[in-house]
Amino acid sequence: MDRVGARVTLVSTMLVAAAVLVLMAGLHTVPGLLVGAMIAGLVCDAPRPVLGAVIAELVADPQRRAQLDGWRYGWVLNIGAAITGGVGGVVAGWLDTPVLYWINGIGCAIFAGLAGRCIPADVCRRTESGLRACTAMSKVGYRQALSDKRLVLLAVSGLATLTTLMGFFAAVPMLMSASGLGVGAYGWVQLINALAVVAVTPLLTPWLSKQLALGPRPDILAGAGVWVTLCMAAAGLARTTVGFSVAAAACSPGEIAWFVVAAGIVHRIAPPAHGGRYHGIWSMAVAASSVAAPILAAFNLANGGRLVLAATTVTVGFFGAALCLPLARVLAAASCGPLSSKEPSRDSYQ
Repeated sequence: MDRVGARVTLVSTMLVAAAVLVLMAGLHTVPGLLVGAMIAGLVCDAPRPVLGAVIAELVADPQRRAQLDGWRYGWVLNIGAAITGGVGGVVAGWLDTPVLYWINGIGCAIFAGLAGRCIPADVCRRTESGLRACTAMSKVGYRQALSDKRLVLLAVSGLATLTTLMGFFAAVPMLMSASGLGVGAYGWVQLINALAVVAVTPLLTPWLSKQLALGPRPDILAGAGVWVTLCMAAAGLARTTVGFSVAAAACSPGEIAWFVVAAGIVHRIAPPAHGGRYHGIWSMAVAASSVAAPILAAFNLANGGRLVLAATTVTVGFFGAALCLPLARVLAAASCGPLSSKEPSRDSYQ
């Protein structure tokens, strides 16, 4: 994205996703479906880092950025997930699964069209210092980005916290099945979590945006990580639909705060012309945690049961929260400029 721009990145990845999803509708072999799923997984997550980088580029005010991130996670993502989950279940029951691939493929194609029409083609922009920064001439590679201690600490902390949070999608279904609860019960728990996030977002976002206007606030990040960890540990001990639902609903404020604050830190530390790389590396924590969470949950349940799962959840989550302490130190040390990157970060202008 930093080299070719947001429009080219979104249009190309969404067109690839559309083509792959349509082809998957007609595949019936495991190798073909695996290859299709791998390609779709690589390109379908492109909007997350691209939109994060675009927000950082177009919105200079940290308070406004936090408001956008809050609505982006709290409403756009969760309402979209609720709609797709509900509609997907109905369509799969009425018309079979291949139709879902066609619908998703058409949706990606529409997204590509909107991106091509609405996002400017210009990949060069004038930075706050008045210097011309052209992403096509970018010299900051992934090696240099990964030498930024702030980004590495945030990514590792995020991996730990998100591994705990992803237990909602990995461990909770296993736990509910072991408690004799069916798929319908898990659907209700998932819906309650989404509704709680949607309801809490307009209440929490104004406060978060005011806090982030003052600075990156790794203390809020740590507190949100601890809260999410405790809620997921409680879910590990629940045995009824009500118990799982309460834990899922209680988790929502921590989810919102964590995502908004973490995105705000990435906005601040990314050099002006390289937001795509920074947001992309941070977003990798989401993908990695989606792989780690089910493996960790299955291993713990098979070898120790619920108590071991709850203890492991607390350990991993608290580790992620503890990393916010060194993160706070390096953020404070770099308040007048980046630690490793040769180009100034946005903190240099704020």
